[in-house]
Amino acid sequence: MTDARMDLPLDVRLRVDQYLDAVQKAQQAAGAPAEEAAGIRDDLRAQIYDMLAARAVGRTPTVEDADAVLAKLEPPEAYGPAGDGGAAAPPRASAPAPALAPAAPLPAGPPKPKFSRTALVGLLGFIPILGSCLLAVPLSFVAYRSAAVESHGAMVQESPLWTMSWAAVCFAIIPLAGVLWTTICGIAAIVQIRRAAGRITGLWLAVFDAVVFPIIVLVILVVGVLACA
Repeated sequence: MTDARMDLPLDVRLRVDQYLDAVQKAQQAAGAPAEEAAGIRDDLRAQIYDMLAARAVGRTPTVEDADAVLAKLEPPEAYGPAGDGGAAAPPRASAPAPALAPAAPLPAGPPKPKFSRTALVGLLGFIPILGSCLLAVPLSFVAYRSAAVESHGAMVQESPLWTMSWAAVCFAIIPLAGVLWTTICGIAAIVQIRRAAGRITGLWLAVFDAVVFPIIVLVILVVGVLACA
């Protein structure tokens, strides 16, 4: 006899355990000795597993296989006071299947963690920044041409800082808004991920959103200080 309990699915083992529990109740009602009753149930269990292995050759037994095997055994009431009281009954084809309670539903696993949407939304801040970089070249050329004024028949280049128009100021606000958007979204995503207890992932992207532009500003300031020193 082969004990293949660990190889059986949970629902199949529940079917077998329900049948054996019913047999145990019938034995207790009949007043059978505990050791003898336990030995009979062990023999029944081994017999059921052998029958399942013979029925489901090369595949995993299903609940239908378990019901078909249990239908060939004596009903649990046969081991009670009105039954033969005892040894494992041989298989028989005409015995009806015992009434078994429906198998309990399998416990649902933990929910799959989701990637942080806030961290992804923070990447939208790069759109105005990249767009401003692409437009910076033609606008710089236009500003350079407009900054040149004619004085005494010669072209004198004035400082673009003093000739900056309100349009240029508004244009500079666009990438600044993108910087603030990405940084704020990154900080908010970090807070959400730390409070989610593993339900939200993407901490690496949230940290990137939060620190990329502050680091760039810090590097520019350090380079500027070193260049002026």
